[in-house]
Amino acid sequence: MTKIAIIGAGLSGLVTAHRLKDHFEVEVFEKSVAPGGRIATRYADPFRFDHGAQFFTARSNSFKEFLIPLIDQKAIARWDARFVEYEKNQIVSRRDWDDEYPHYVGVPGMNIIGRELAKDISIHYQTHIEQITFDGQWQLTDQHHSKRYFDWVILTLPPAQAQALIGPDINFHHQVSTAKMQGCYSLMIGAEEIDLGWDAALVKSADISWISVNSSKPGRDAYFSLLVHSTNRWADQNIDMPIEQVTDYLLDEVKMVIAQPMNIKHAQVHRWKYANCPKQAGERSLIDNKNQIAACGDWCIRGRIESAFLSAEDVSSKILESLKAV
Repeated sequence: MTKIAIIGAGLSGLVTAHRLKDHFEVEVFEKSVAPGGRIATRYADPFRFDHGAQFFTARSNSFKEFLIPLIDQKAIARWDARFVEYEKNQIVSRRDWDDEYPHYVGVPGMNIIGRELAKDISIHYQTHIEQITFDGQWQLTDQHHSKRYFDWVILTLPPAQAQALIGPDINFHHQVSTAKMQGCYSLMIGAEEIDLGWDAALVKSADISWISVNSSKPGRDAYFSLLVHSTNRWADQNIDMPIEQVTDYLLDEVKMVIAQPMNIKHAQVHRWKYANCPKQAGERSLIDNKNQIAACGDWCIRGRIESAFLSAEDVSSKILESLKAV
């Protein structure tokens, strides 16, 4: 049976594995301790934070169908947030999210999505693939110098990390080497509850772009928590700033926007070096049939959860067609 290695257990890697595992021998390699990538949740007792992707929407029929079993399992629920838009520290619009254009979250945290999708998939956690070489078969070498052999490799990594593994002989090397992802800082705040009058806020004309009352999402506990995202531009300009300085600066930005005192019990920042990307005009996924390697991810389309799914759907279809699996 054809052996396929998938490097990365974010949504693209997990979806690709699901679509291929009944046809081929599939193994996933993930350098982290858990699946999901940026669909992540962090715990700081008693607070809980979705410190990566905040929510997602579904436009395509295939993604809507994909979500049905997760909704039925109550691993996903609609978040009918009270949504506002800020112009610096002034609210300029308000509306409630509803079933006309649903916004979804994982329950009780965004990380449940990766955990559910990881079931029945062979995944090697805490395994960092440092080198891949091709000579009729792909040889994967991890951080412990262990070697494994596969017929095909699918890269579901950010483009900079994918580029580090492939050479110029791969036909999509140029696309990978020129693709750029933007950074983001996530500020997690646990505090005594305050009444903001909203659950989610898009912020303009500031160095933060998003604030959500994380504890307002379905299935969360009662401990009041805020999740703040910096703008991609500010993060890229300050990607090497010491975390303590980032924390202080973003806290000041939050206080400026909401203009309310907070009794803060916990504050922590996570740096996402590869967090977002603008809309792309190329292929939804990349494949080199000659060298038996492919790549996919939201960065091929746009920085959204649905884009990660659509890219995985596309690459798995290409693989199935290439190998004429039944």
